[in-house]
Amino acid sequence: MVDGQNQGRRLYGGIGVPVKKGRSRFSVSNVATEISPAQEQAQKLSKESQRPVYPFAAIVGQDEMKLCLLLNVIDPKIGGVMIMGDRGTGKSTTVRSLVDLLPEITVVAADPFNSDPEDPESMGMELHLDGTQLKEKVYQYRFILIGSGNPEEGELRPQLLDRFGMHAQVGTVRDAELRVKIVEERARFDKNPKDFRGTYKADQEKLQEQISSARSRLSSVLIDHDLRVKISKVCAELNVDGLRGDIVTNRAAKALAALKGRDQVTSEDIAVVIPNCLRHRLRKDPLESIDSGLLVIEKFYEVFS
Repeated sequence: MVDGQNQGRRLYGGIGVPVKKGRSRFSVSNVATEISPAQEQAQKLSKESQRPVYPFAAIVGQDEMKLCLLLNVIDPKIGGVMIMGDRGTGKSTTVRSLVDLLPEITVVAADPFNSDPEDPESMGMELHLDGTQLKEKVYQYRFILIGSGNPEEGELRPQLLDRFGMHAQVGTVRDAELRVKIVEERARFDKNPKDFRGTYKADQEKLQEQISSARSRLSSVLIDHDLRVKISKVCAELNVDGLRGDIVTNRAAKALAALKGRDQVTSEDIAVVIPNCLRHRLRKDPLESIDSGLLVIEKFYEVFS
């Protein structure tokens, strides 16, 4: 299993995504690697011969999971996504579809961890000791499936849950018309993947532009002190251990504002992301029947009203 917090820090741009509900779990990471022109050509030919992935823009529903993944692409320091849900709900398909949306990144050429040149904390110790001017290279993200399995060991320990920035709950679609649409779209893709992807080309390009713009804008996004205090008050009153909940909620809210093309975080941005940032961090009460996400929402409106 990938440690979402450390993976995002040590492998610049990393996204750890374990998928769990006692049935399936896997971890993925997107990393940048240097390749020669010959290797690039070989990979291009190999990619053309591989079966195309399902377009991210074509995925119907599952908005919570898609948003969490996009926010982590915009700001990898959020620390990854833990996705939980029933089998057959599109978890693997959605994660794999990110490959088309991953941008190029600038990394430190001499660092085996592909560190961000703007983030000294992520660099290896040898680079700090060297003292020479860092050389930069631009790499293309690569999508790597780290592992998969069918564990039955039960719930994850709180210490491990806390390592993942966000949590997304994926449910089975109940609306009959929507289920039919999903089945029909999948049948079209299976029949002719290339043509199917072509119908979503404009949507994919628009989404790529949004992500690129959001990543560029992220550093200029501001969140008022009053909103930051309220976020921390929610975390404190929910008895969230440590400060990762506070930090991740701030980061996710700023990434969402950037995705929406704004330079200022609003309380609405926080309302959208705070359940995904906190519910897996709450202490579990075996007698509690209410969903953890609802507890977070109730506390949010109590504090922010």
